[in-house]
Amino acid sequence: MCYLHPADIISNHKPAAMEQEKMLKPTVTYHLFLYRVELARRNARQLRLSRTKIEITDELISNTVRNLKTCSMDDLKAVNRELLFKRKLRSNVSKLKKEARRQQRQENQDNSPKQD
Repeated sequence: MCYLHPADIISNHKPAAMEQEKMLKPTVTYHLFLYRVELARRNARQLRLSRTKIEITDELISNTVRNLKTCSMDDLKAVNRELLFKRKLRSNVSKLKKEARRQQRQENQDNSPKQD
């Protein structure tokens, strides 16, 4: 897998802009931490797990794409698999959101006073 070298990042970005970007965007390490915390919950929330997976996958893809010139064919195949995985996750998130909205509507209908 291709990894970024710190010198490559510094040459492409201004230090102040890089610091600002770091403050705005959580790191892969932080997303992995969130994922582990959610997995440790008794009732892990699938929507949150999927969103965190998307963020992790997106960051890994962008790290590889930034260093595309030095990537091997295997790295490119891995990026393709990651993109497909990300698309599948987004589809799952969409389905989970629809299901949550459906359940919410059902609960609202069940809890509303019945008119005779």
